[in-house]
Amino acid sequence: MVDDIRWKPPSYSVNTAGKIVGFANAEPNNWGKWGDDDQRGTTNYITAETVHQAAGLIKQGKVVSLAMAIDADAPALRSPAQKFMLMTTSDALVQDPSQSFMPGLQINDDYIAMPLQGSTQWDGLAHFAWEDVLYNGFWGGTVTSAGLTYLGIHHLRETLVGRGVLLDVARHKGVDFLEPGTPITDRDLEACASQQGVHISPGDILLVRTGHLERWPATPPEQRMQFLRGGEPGMSVTTPAWLHERQVAAVALDNMGAEVTPFEAKQTRPYPWHVQVIRNMGLLVGEIWKLDALADDCANDGVYEFFLSAPPLNITNAVGSPLNPVAIK
Repeated sequence: MVDDIRWKPPSYSVNTAGKIVGFANAEPNNWGKWGDDDQRGTTNYITAETVHQAAGLIKQGKVVSLAMAIDADAPALRSPAQKFMLMTTSDALVQDPSQSFMPGLQINDDYIAMPLQGSTQWDGLAHFAWEDVLYNGFWGGTVTSAGLTYLGIHHLRETLVGRGVLLDVARHKGVDFLEPGTPITDRDLEACASQQGVHISPGDILLVRTGHLERWPATPPEQRMQFLRGGEPGMSVTTPAWLHERQVAAVALDNMGAEVTPFEAKQTRPYPWHVQVIRNMGLLVGEIWKLDALADDCANDGVYEFFLSAPPLNITNAVGSPLNPVAIK
């Protein structure tokens, strides 16, 4: 037992570019597909042509936000967002210091303290490593308390825009929400796409609705920790190959962690889905998205494709980023 958990030195070395040398990834992967120095992963499937084609999906000018509210009532696995006022117009009641040199002027300003992946967000390509190795063979030791050296979310600031496709798996199965622990398999994705009459193309940003977080507002405060820790529906380990084959650029879900929990049986490592899609495939993963309004709209008009704008914030060397993604139909 001790031998199983004792750290073993790696058989590879690390070069000056932060890449491992002497290690071969035997699992299905995209390492080197876009060059040894690639830090964008599957967003490389999004091109000027795919963005231009996606713009043609805008027919009505209808805009739907897919972001959860950032406030004290929002679901949060870590620390909930803390909002503070820096100054307010009511400060004048106790004599705002600015009044002494700018009489008549009043200013409101505020700030938020929160984890970058604490609301509607993208997991960047450095979010998961396995055996000290990140996507595309970058060494995990290049990540320090100062931040990332490689694979920062800022590399994606001009992508994640294009054709979005909603797969409403919950509605496809005839339920308001999938039960915790329900895996969404490759067959589920294929059957849902077929029922909706939508084809998945290279460069698509895939949104998968479980209905899970729609239950949050009605969950009593005393039951919310159990809601967050008691498992959730999500992606099965059967789906990475399906996503890989279709050259999906990114996938996002309306749950806390994208992947089904508890993990599926007979897995050899924790977070098997995350490790495969992020570390091996370089696939962007979105979590805590709000898909109910978009799902209702798609069900009403029968159109499950749309223009999606979902770039991350331009935060240098950050692991992930909050965002306000919008679908435009």
